[in-house]
Amino acid sequence: MNIIHQKTFKITAVFLLLICFIGYGQSFQVSDSLIQKSYSDLLKLYRESGSKEDKKVFSHAYIQKGKRENNIESTSDGFVILSSIYKGMQKVSYGDSIIKYNQNRVTFNYPANGYMIKGEGYFDLRKIKLALDNFLIANEYASQHFFNPNVVFESNHLIGVLKDRIGHSKEALIIHKNNLDFSERNLDKRVKSSFSTNAIHAIAFTYKNMRVLDSAIYYNNLGLEKAKLLKNEKYINLLLLNEGVIKYYMQSFNESRKAIEQSLKYFDKLDSKPNRSEGYFYLAKTYAALQQKELSIKYLKKVDTIFTQTKDLLPEAREGYEMLIDYYKENHNQKLQLVYLERLISLDSILNDNYKYVSKNLSQKYDTQKLIQEKEQIIAVLEKKNTIISSRNWIISILLGISIFGVGYYYYRQELYKKRFLKLLDETSGDNQKNDQSRGDQSGSSWMTKETLDNLLNRLQQFEEKQGYLKQNLNTKDLAKSFGSNSSYLSKVVNTFKEKSFSNYINDLRVDFVIDKLKSDTVFRKYTVKAIAQEIGFNNSEAFAKAFYRKVGIYPCYFIKELSKQTKS
Repeated sequence: MNIIHQKTFKITAVFLLLICFIGYGQSFQVSDSLIQKSYSDLLKLYRESGSKEDKKVFSHAYIQKGKRENNIESTSDGFVILSSIYKGMQKVSYGDSIIKYNQNRVTFNYPANGYMIKGEGYFDLRKIKLALDNFLIANEYASQHFFNPNVVFESNHLIGVLKDRIGHSKEALIIHKNNLDFSERNLDKRVKSSFSTNAIHAIAFTYKNMRVLDSAIYYNNLGLEKAKLLKNEKYINLLLLNEGVIKYYMQSFNESRKAIEQSLKYFDKLDSKPNRSEGYFYLAKTYAALQQKELSIKYLKKVDTIFTQTKDLLPEAREGYEMLIDYYKENHNQKLQLVYLERLISLDSILNDNYKYVSKNLSQKYDTQKLIQEKEQIIAVLEKKNTIISSRNWIISILLGISIFGVGYYYYRQELYKKRFLKLLDETSGDNQKNDQSRGDQSGSSWMTKETLDNLLNRLQQFEEKQGYLKQNLNTKDLAKSFGSNSSYLSKVVNTFKEKSFSNYINDLRVDFVIDKLKSDTVFRKYTVKAIAQEIGFNNSEAFAKAFYRKVGIYPCYFIKELSKQTKS
C-alpha cells in the first residue's frame, strides 16, 4: 500500500512539474490541496525544496491562492518569490505582472518591488538604459511614497554600480558608503549581514576602479570574512574575483591568477557571463604580464565570445580588443585584425550610448531628486523650529532666483560659445606665426648677439614648420640644447618675440594645429578627447582642454560637437 502511495505521489509530482513547461503567459495549474495550505507553509515548502521545478510549483500555488482570495498583496508576494528563480526577460515579465496588479495602489512593498525586479531582469541582459529607468522609479516609490529600506538600499546600490560603471567612481563610493551605514541603521537583522556584505563588496570594487588599492584590499578582506561567516558562495566568489583584479594592479601576478581562476570555477558553473568576461579579461592581462602571450590571447578570445552573445562588457575590458588588434598586427593577419577592429568600434558605440544615457538620467532623475530631498529636509527642520512661513518663502524664492539665474547664465554661455565657435570656423591658424618684429631693432640688445638671436629665431621657425611642438614632454632645456643654445636665451626669445611664456607658446601651437586638423580630418574628429590630447603632445585630456579653452574660449568637446553638426547639415 505504501509503494502504491509513493508511486501515486511521484506520478502526481511529475504531472505538476510538467505543467511548469506550459508556454509563456499561460496559467500554471496546481492542486487544490496545495492552494489550501497557508502562505507561510507554502513559503516554507518553497525555501526547503531542492529543485527549481519544485520551487515553481510552490510559488505558483502561492500566486493562485492570492488570486483566488482576491488578495493583491499576497499575489504580488507570490510573483516576487517566483521571479527569484529566473533571470532576464522572464524576470522582467514577473516584474510587469506585479506592476499591473498594483497599478491603482501604492503600499510599502508595491509597486516598488515590481520595478526593482524588472530592472534586475534588464540588468541581467545588460540593457542598461531600461535597467536604470526601472531602478529610478523603484527608488522614487521606496523613498517618497512609503519608506521601504530594502528597496531604498537595493536601488541605491544598483544606481551606485551604474555610476561607477560610467566613471563617476567618487560619487559611487559615497553612495556605497552611505548604503553600508544605512544597512546598519535601518535594515532588519535577517537581511542586514547579507546587504552590508554587498555594500562592502561594492566599496572594494569602486576603490579598485579608482586604483586606491590599500583601501580596496582592506574592504575586500573585510567582505570575505563576512561572506565566509554567512557561507554565501556568491559573495565569496565575487570578492575572490575582485581580489584577483586588485592583486593584478598590485603587480602580484601569480596571486592574481590563482584568485581569479578559483572564482571562475563558480562563475563558469553558473554561466554568469558578466563575471566570466571580467575574470577572463584580467586573466589575459595577468598572463600578458607574465609574458605568456598565447594564453593571454586565448582568454581575450573568450571575452570576445561573451561580447558577441551579450553585446556588453565592462568599459575597461575594451582594452582587450586593442591587445587583440596589436597581436594580429604583429603577426600580419589583417583579416583578424579587421574583425577585432570592427568589434571594438561596435563596443565603443554601445559604451558611448550607455554612458550618455546613464549619465544624463542619473543627473536629472537621481541626483536632482536627492537635492530636492535635501532641500525638503532643510525646510522640514525650519518648520520644526517654528520658523515663520515668510522665512521659508524667502528661501524658496532665493533658490528659485538662483535657479533662474543659473539657467539664464547657462544659455548666455552657450550663446557665447556659439559665437566663439563660428569665429574659429572663419579664422585660419597662424596666430603663433607672429612676425619676428624687427630683428634689427634687437641687434643692440645687451643680452644676446644679433647672430645668436637670428639663429634662434630661424630654428624656432623650422621647429614650427616641422611641427616639433607635437612631441610630448617638451621643455626649454631640451629644445634649447637641440638648437645649440641654452634655456635662458630660448625663454627670452619666446617671451620677447612670441609675447608669451614657453608653455603657452607650445600649447597655442598645438591648439592651432588641432583646430585645423579637426576641421579637415573627419576621422580624427571621431577620436576621444583623451586620444586627441595624446596625439598632439599633451600628457592628459585635462591639460589639453585647459589650453584649448585659454586660447579660444571654448572647450574641445564643444568645438568637436558643433563641428560635427555643421558637417552633417
